[in-house]
Amino acid sequence: MPLRRPGRPAVAALLALSAALASRPAVLAAQPPIGAAVRDSLRDDRAFSFEARGPYRPAVPRPEALLGYRLGDRNTQYAEQERVLLAIAAAAPERVRVEEIGATHEGRRMRLFVASSPENIARLDEIRRDLDRIADPRAGSAAEIDALAARTPAVVWISESVHGNESPGFESGMQLLYQLAASDEPATVAALRNAIVVLNPSSNPDGHERFSVWYNSVARRDPANQSFEHDEPWSIQGRFNHYRFDLNRDVIASTQPEVQAIMRGMLRWHPQVAVDQHGQVSTYFFPPAARPVNEHIGAESEKWLTRIGRANAAAFDRYGWQYYVRSYFDLYYPGYWDTWPSLTGATGMTYETDGGGWKGLLWEREDGSKLSFRDGIAKHWVSAMSTVEATAAGARERVADYLAFRRRAVEDGRAGRVRRYAFSSERDPLRAAELAAALLRAGIEVRRADAPFQSARAHAYGQGTAAGDAAAARRFGAGTYVVDLAQPQGRLARAILEPAPVLDPEFQRLQEQRFARNQRRGSAGFKEQYEFYDITAWSLPVAFGVEAWWTEDAAPVTGALLALPDAGRPGPALASATAGAAAPIALTGPAASTFSEASPGSELLAAPLGGGVTGGTRAQSAYVFGPERTNASRLAWQLLAHGVRVTVVTDSTEAGGRLWPRGTFVVRTSRNDTTVHALVDRLAREAGVEVTPVASAFTERAKLGIGAEQVVALKRPRVAVVGDEGVSQTAFGALWWTLDRRYGVDFTHLNWRSMPGALSRFDVVVLPDAYGVGDFVGKDAVDRLKAWVRAGGTLVAMGNAAAWAAREDVGLTTARRVGEDAKPDTAGKADSARAARARADTSAEARELLAATSPGATPDAAEWLPGSHFDVVLDRTHWLTYGYEQPRLTALVTGDSFFRLSRDGSNVAVFPARGPMHRAGFQWPGNTERLMRNAALVLEEPLGGGHVVLFGNDPTFRGWWRAWDRMVLNALLLGPSF
Repeated sequence: MPLRRPGRPAVAALLALSAALASRPAVLAAQPPIGAAVRDSLRDDRAFSFEARGPYRPAVPRPEALLGYRLGDRNTQYAEQERVLLAIAAAAPERVRVEEIGATHEGRRMRLFVASSPENIARLDEIRRDLDRIADPRAGSAAEIDALAARTPAVVWISESVHGNESPGFESGMQLLYQLAASDEPATVAALRNAIVVLNPSSNPDGHERFSVWYNSVARRDPANQSFEHDEPWSIQGRFNHYRFDLNRDVIASTQPEVQAIMRGMLRWHPQVAVDQHGQVSTYFFPPAARPVNEHIGAESEKWLTRIGRANAAAFDRYGWQYYVRSYFDLYYPGYWDTWPSLTGATGMTYETDGGGWKGLLWEREDGSKLSFRDGIAKHWVSAMSTVEATAAGARERVADYLAFRRRAVEDGRAGRVRRYAFSSERDPLRAAELAAALLRAGIEVRRADAPFQSARAHAYGQGTAAGDAAAARRFGAGTYVVDLAQPQGRLARAILEPAPVLDPEFQRLQEQRFARNQRRGSAGFKEQYEFYDITAWSLPVAFGVEAWWTEDAAPVTGALLALPDAGRPGPALASATAGAAAPIALTGPAASTFSEASPGSELLAAPLGGGVTGGTRAQSAYVFGPERTNASRLAWQLLAHGVRVTVVTDSTEAGGRLWPRGTFVVRTSRNDTTVHALVDRLAREAGVEVTPVASAFTERAKLGIGAEQVVALKRPRVAVVGDEGVSQTAFGALWWTLDRRYGVDFTHLNWRSMPGALSRFDVVVLPDAYGVGDFVGKDAVDRLKAWVRAGGTLVAMGNAAAWAAREDVGLTTARRVGEDAKPDTAGKADSARAARARADTSAEARELLAATSPGATPDAAEWLPGSHFDVVLDRTHWLTYGYEQPRLTALVTGDSFFRLSRDGSNVAVFPARGPMHRAGFQWPGNTERLMRNAALVLEEPLGGGHVVLFGNDPTFRGWWRAWDRMVLNALLLGPSF
């Protein structure tokens, strides 16, 4: 979505208004709330003052003077924070510069506040140019770049409240900017001479606004944990952005505008230290981080994690504040705001505070002591200042280490076994272009070959085949996207592109030991918790469903490096771009909640897609387009939405002198009015889909043509998606965003209460991944749901909602979840030779620490999976798999929702009974593959005149698992017509 940037006069007026407001006297609350003295007697901040690090320049306004209340007395709203920050910046231009970097889905401006000494601010543009050269050490001689590094201040990036309801960072950012802009304390002044602080004061303005407005409306300052003010309703939950994306998981693919804006800022300032301020935990956390650590970060990162961690510890010890390190928060998944900068050479760190956020203004700990919102704010402020000072004290060394990391990335790319990644645009040009765009947004160099090239040793990713990872000579065609690893972002590129990340073997061994002990315990007894923080596999080519290879060589490739159009100055419209590999295409998304038909998505692309009616001729008989490109479903949907009659063929068909695969769409001219010709061309261009005009329905060779009985007329489906308590916010959000922004599929958002009575209005109802569905859908609602399906409805259930639908007492399908009926281990299977071999060296410790194996142990229950890649075999005759002609597809499996084969329905995607299955990520020895074999991940079962479709996974996971989009769209688009 193009940014709606205010012009310079608008910014100047806003700065002037903020300065004027800053000069007005503010009235602080005269008295604390009733009972506050008793409640606050054991607060952590009772001996803390934000005013202890002065003297302060009186010309710079204090945050509380602008707000009219002390930080921590209430949650500040976004416009209030904006006013405070701009007023401080306007009062201290010699120390602070303001830069706008983007806007949120709801139109809130995102800004950076760059603070440093007057000397550095005076030459800030020069410093930034030097940082550009340091970040790319190929740009000059080693001596020249070393000299730049020796004179350049270290850059410390501090981001606040990426989770909107983790609110202390949002508040502490105001106090931090005030300290940097106003304090003449010698320590602060000295730090600013050697460091540039880039403050991102709100990483998630929309989520924070949703939370803060709600919290302020119900706050009573009640420390009771059960108080309503500590429990946001589902519709309010402020952790996520507008589309309910977790912005601390989206960095790997940067689908959301907030993430894209922050990424642009980081690539502009090249920070050497990057802090992401979070909450809420029991006591404060700062690094060193927990295991596992992504191997591409490098062992040397521990030096700075430890040095800054010790500085934070010393600062906290002065107040007697509790904290912990090396536990829970890892640096493995590259989509976090600490791992991603670490992979670029920075010291990336997550800081988690205790007070505030969903704990509110006051919270009672387990020992009866009180924890306040102000406690959480104070601790974030102290850790931020400590980090700035520790970095400034070693600024020259930190910049040198950053430079060394970037140089090693280039050298590793030239000398390592993996030299290059290549991915094809032949099967689905849009997907390949989207993958290239995601890499470009991350600052990764991508080239598009304008001529064929060779590789002597290329390794296919194996997706869609059972070929595995063998090396072979390969000729790549023109149009192939190429990522050479001999670049400064090479380590980041490898981390997000490689087929299978390496997991710390010691970490893996410890989890397997816990698993072995848990297998010997009773099914309802105590279980040791595993330490996975997030998914363990994520390869973007696999997730996007793009055919890809990695190569051991890097022969020269001709073709320009790609560049994205400026977010504020879009490139030419898609319809007018038909040639030129590097021509920028602007895919502008809808404004607010209205879908714009002018584009197929909300991402800016760097390569053309083509599309429209081929040859520019009118069809005499029909317009035909195949299902291979995902956007074919979008085009069919948009045509239906415009009143066009669309059909789909159920078997291979001949039309226009060529054979078309099953699932091909046909628009018959005789059954539509004369406007269909221009409409098909326009919508096809917007979707990037090529449409073939056909002059006759006669077939020369094939049995079936476009006039055959096997052509099914499509109806425009009326779709509802349930989003309410129990439904995964991120699963609902990813589906919402995917349908709304990528495919223009209109739907109605239902809650549990309204769903049973509203069923008759819809053809398709989707239940995203949800826990405790049975708590919200009683027997009467289930009966009404069954009656609706029997009358022709299509129910699509995903993840844990699919597991609910497969329960025997629900009875929507004859399939059952694997392990649901696992029996206790009365035969001692947990101690059998087979299980012992599977556990390998973990069994000895399991036996040593446990007294006995429980008779109630259930070794045949599937253990929860932490996000791993597995192949499924597809039923390539079923309508759900239209557009999929490869025998296999890779799925991301998280959790334990996979099913014994349906007795009465179609098992559409099944884990193979033999042969390769596991592709990447962690799996449990002796459990995962044994129980997955020949189990279904996707199934469709008729019920009366309708369908029940179950996806055992979350098929639109985080908006960047796109390989399964076509199957989801088939369920929605085709279900009501089949």
